[in-house]
Amino acid sequence: MVLVASLAFVAFAFGLCSHGASVTEKAHLVTRASEFTPEPVNGTTLVPGSTFPFSYQPSDSCHGCFSPISVYLSTSPPTAVDITSSGELANGTFVAFLGDFDIPNCGFPLPGGNPPPPPSELLTPTLAIADGTTLYFSVVETFLQCPPIGQTEFGLYTITLTYA
Repeated sequence: MVLVASLAFVAFAFGLCSHGASVTEKAHLVTRASEFTPEPVNGTTLVPGSTFPFSYQPSDSCHGCFSPISVYLSTSPPTAVDITSSGELANGTFVAFLGDFDIPNCGFPLPGGNPPPPPSELLTPTLAIADGTTLYFSVVETFLQCPPIGQTEFGLYTITLTYA
């Protein structure tokens, strides 16, 4: 009986982790939980060629087994309308793409071929912008299998940083 229940749970969890086809897609802003402060923190100064700490707790509003995120630097604040139907910032809305990552949410390893989990540090790229420029560090989070019909939704988290 325990084995049957365990197998049923694994089958259920695997179903939650699969990438299903989305029926509709929409963008919305993500509100962060007040008890978690992502890194880098608002106001951090980035030095070209150096690393900076990175951590991000997904909103996980649709309770999937993993949360795909994409990380960017922009010189103007991106908005929800800048997110494409594939969950990326549109070309021309950012000056640096820092990577695609998958954050596991339910203890299962990520299926092969997916982006890696996020690193604890990211490298500041050398950009053709002036020292002291305000940059917008953004994370686009994809919410998979959202109720009621398994649609895909997107969230946008943005803070300001300074380029030194």
